[in-house]
Amino acid sequence: MVLAVSATLLIATPAWSPAWAKDCPVTEDTAEVKEAAVRKAPSCQQALEIMTACAYGATGDRGLADALQERCEPEFVGKLSKAQKKAYDSEQKRCDAKYAKQSGSMYRSFSAFCQAQSTVAYAKRFGGKPGAKAR
Repeated sequence: MVLAVSATLLIATPAWSPAWAKDCPVTEDTAEVKEAAVRKAPSCQQALEIMTACAYGATGDRGLADALQERCEPEFVGKLSKAQKKAYDSEQKRCDAKYAKQSGSMYRSFSAFCQAQSTVAYAKRFGGKPGAKAR
């Protein structure tokens, strides 16, 4: 019975969930330090990996997602056409709307990760060289 429940939880846990995460690369367990690590990541994909590893699984993930957007958006936002910018903004809003009627801090985390994944996808598609850091 215990194995069945464990297997079900493992399958039901999203891949970006802290349960799947590598160890957080920061030694100080504060939001400021974790957010700084996300901002300093050498690539957007690595910023997402740090966000995932350091996630709270709660409302605190909003700050990590904001840090990821600060890190990644300069790579691509200026390159988007008006239509592409509108699509990106709509996608970001859809992430909030998707969980807006749900109560509980884990849904704020889900929204934050949805937005972060969208940002990274846009950075990959419209940004500069893969792994390049924006200046």
